Amino acid sequence: MLQTERHFFAPGRVNLIGDHTDYNGGLVFPAALNMGTYLTVKQHDDANLCRFISENDSAEFLIRKEELSQKRNSWVDYPLGVIKEFTDRGFPVSGLQFHYRGDLPIGAALRC
Repeated sequence: MLQTERHFFAPGRVNLIGDHTDYNGGLVFPAALNMGTYLTVKQHDDANLCRFISENDSAEFLIRKEELSQKRNSWVDYPLGVIKEFTDRGFPVSGLQFHYRGDLPIGAALRC
């Protein structure tokens, strides 16, 4: 069980040359940025719920443990996919709050 807040950062990247060629065997020159996506995880008051908050999308999802595998057709499907992989491997995830924010300019063709 998570006892404290945990903070994570995924840096953005820009491909100076070679966008979409890396997985086709071409040359690429990516560079990491000091901007990216931030995640804070902490315990939720209810062990049967997961709460997902995004500052950038003004969206919040409160999802019951038994509903974690259901798609929502929203950004929350990405972390739900990760949670599904954890639970499929025997690491149940519930009772947590996930708070996302990012400082990558939307539409600037930068990736995380």
